[in-house]
Amino acid sequence: MRLLLSIIAIVFAFAFAKAQPPMPIIKSIPITANILQVDELGNAYVVRNDNAFIKYNENGDSVANYISIANGDINNVDVTNPLRVMLYYARFAKLTILDRMLAPKNELNLRKLNQLNINVIAISAEGNLWVYDQFSATLNKLDMELNYMIRGNDLRQQLSELPTPVYLIERDRRVYMADTAQGILVFDQYGSYVNTLSIPGVKNLQVVGSQLIYQKGATLIAYDFKRIEETKIPIPQIENTRIVQAAFCRNVLYVLYNDRLVLYRSTN
Repeated sequence: MRLLLSIIAIVFAFAFAKAQPPMPIIKSIPITANILQVDELGNAYVVRNDNAFIKYNENGDSVANYISIANGDINNVDVTNPLRVMLYYARFAKLTILDRMLAPKNELNLRKLNQLNINVIAISAEGNLWVYDQFSATLNKLDMELNYMIRGNDLRQQLSELPTPVYLIERDRRVYMADTAQGILVFDQYGSYVNTLSIPGVKNLQVVGSQLIYQKGATLIAYDFKRIEETKIPIPQIENTRIVQAAFCRNVLYVLYNDRLVLYRSTN
């Protein structure tokens, strides 16, 4: 009986998904890229496979680009402030700040911190930096001269297992650190650990109000941590393509496939 009910549920879910009308396409852009980020204004940013960094407006028109061949591959992008876009090159521990037209404003060498294996960095609300120090197990805030402003608490005293973060973002006086194994670690504005949201497997994260938006397979999930509820947005699947990343902003679904970037108009 349980098996029968499970089969019925799966068939119903599949039929429901099939019944959903397709989302209209705003624009489809041929591109091979490995990173997608979207800012609060609806601009999309991609890191092309040749390491070019390209900005598209909400209509899918290319409006700016930047490339540096001296710093290696771009590993981390932060576009939470469209006026101060951050690129991080982990191999050489170089960080570049760009303006809204992707012209370079500042470049920092994080090797001056004498820290190894800095994987994630985020821009703070006032334009400083959040850096996770794996050696001391602390989340620290630095100014643009790489001076310490805040040293967070030692996570070895609070967690049984230290995080291996893959993504970092600040929103509304909270810092969110994604660890694919443990979930999403939450810190306050002083770098102190608050709690862990048991949502493993998250590699990229948007924070909109009380919602955390992240991708799980072919679904974009908006988790409201105040209401403790989820909203799921199916990501359109195109034959002979692979979904690389997806993001959502202003009723537009942005999907980076392995051979194109597609902007869909949400009908919900």
